[in-house]
Amino acid sequence: MQRIIFPVTTFVICFLIIFTWTAGFTAFTVFSDTLYKAGSLPREFPDIALINQDSIIFKLSSKKKYKLVNYVYLNCPLVCHKVNNRLEEIYHSIDTTTIPSKLELVTISFDLTYDNIQKLKNYRARFTDDIHGWSFALPFKTSSADFDRYLLDVGIWAKPSNLTGIINHSVYLFLLSPDNQVVDVFDPARDEDAYIISKTLEWTRKV
Repeated sequence: MQRIIFPVTTFVICFLIIFTWTAGFTAFTVFSDTLYKAGSLPREFPDIALINQDSIIFKLSSKKKYKLVNYVYLNCPLVCHKVNNRLEEIYHSIDTTTIPSKLELVTISFDLTYDNIQKLKNYRARFTDDIHGWSFALPFKTSSADFDRYLLDVGIWAKPSNLTGIINHSVYLFLLSPDNQVVDVFDPARDEDAYIISKTLEWTRKV
């Protein structure tokens, strides 16, 4: 009997520890854990001043429409550009009656050291000319400490490597409602474009 009780007890204890550490088997990485700790949906999206590629200062809450928001840095060796290339395809797959009147895309850089307005402008120019409903932005007059806190509140994990300078980060897409609530979160590593488009349109049709 003792031979059975010991392994069963050990299994139960290990199960409970893993269940607790992974928030009920929902957060297996630092990326998903950060997203989980930001809160369940729907939730208020943290709002800071931003400045876009045309030096226009704005807040996401001031745009009374749905916003699909992602975070990148321009020196990213691969993943940021792959996500933005997919976003360009998503942009052109959505009817022009939806973008930009009901939906806008906003890409925000979290590299406060090397990214600037001119770099954003040059980067945006690499895409097609008719992306009028897609802004590229930087935080405006926000300290590094405050911006780091903001990213955690959003649910984005970003940390530079001391050896390479590469910023390891999550790549979630956040869908915000006109009243600045996070209503959906997409993971480009798992979610197909068709799914992201269908769910986004499902929300925008509510406007």
